[in-house]
Amino acid sequence: MAVEIKEQGYVRLPAFLERGFSDLKREVIVKRKCSMCGTCAAFCDKITVDGGEPEFAEEYDTVCGLCYTFCPRTFMPLTAIEESIFGRASGDDEVLGIYKGCYEARAMSSEIKGQDGGVVTSVLAYALETQAIDCAVVTASNSDWRPEVRVVRDSEALKRSAGTKYTLYPSVVGVRDALNAGYSDIAFVGLPCQIQGLRKTELAAVKQPYEVGIERVKLLIGLFCTRNYTEGLLEFVAERVPLEQVRKFDIKGKELLVYGVDGVVSIPLSDLNSFVGEGCSVCRDFSAELADISVGAAGSADGWSTVIVRTERGEELFKGAHESGYIEVEDIKDTGLELVRKLAANKRAQASFRE
Repeated sequence: MAVEIKEQGYVRLPAFLERGFSDLKREVIVKRKCSMCGTCAAFCDKITVDGGEPEFAEEYDTVCGLCYTFCPRTFMPLTAIEESIFGRASGDDEVLGIYKGCYEARAMSSEIKGQDGGVVTSVLAYALETQAIDCAVVTASNSDWRPEVRVVRDSEALKRSAGTKYTLYPSVVGVRDALNAGYSDIAFVGLPCQIQGLRKTELAAVKQPYEVGIERVKLLIGLFCTRNYTEGLLEFVAERVPLEQVRKFDIKGKELLVYGVDGVVSIPLSDLNSFVGEGCSVCRDFSAELADISVGAAGSADGWSTVIVRTERGEELFKGAHESGYIEVEDIKDTGLELVRKLAANKRAQASFRE
């Protein structure tokens, strides 16, 4: 009789049981737990996400098990992943996960206009220009603020892709594009669920017989995330501000701020609840705990970013960007760090696992 293993609220079945896309659809997609991260499609050319949720492109399910294994919503072996990255598992009181240091930082270049401090753009620019990476997979916006993934190779392309996007998009498919283009030192910027999918893939690749190229992904930069929204959000905003006039979106406190050519329109977040992605309700990770570097606005002053440096790789690049004059860095204030911890604890407490 099969024995089930429960970890972090997920049910993990023994590896000898074959699991395919039909199982993924039944256990994740149908139950509305899919985060639309794009991990399944990134590593299987038989899965598409063009219409939003994943679809199998062929009638016959090969049951190879990769999509089920890589998905961050089937099961999450957090202890094993943390041990492989950090050498130990986090404790219950470590609501921000494991990290080496927490800072406030901002771009030194006036040409970099990021969401807050421009740190992600600056660190990636440093990594590209020192050849620590050969490309970065980032999520940009098209002319009507719909997100799109890009594989960029230079600072100018990074600048054009800067800024936070608040609608769901399967950004991990950009890793597939980078792999297919032959890049060997890939950086990825994404949300906690997307980082989870790539870390699961990384862990599974050690034991599974398929070569999917995950070893070529060398740097993961995670973004703080409380929740994300469907494209219905953009339609809602368009009723108040024409999207072609929007210059920037931002979330401050309990409001979505829409910066248009005629000023700022404030929308209470409570008015947007119907647009929250259903898969967000099961997520416990606010600060992208499995990234090399995590970045967000919470906890820092306007014009600065909060940066959590987690791995040796992340520390090397963050320190290098600082010493080379790409970013200005200060230790985060105690009040700022407590706010970030509070937001992380709240997200953990509000997460609900749906059977």
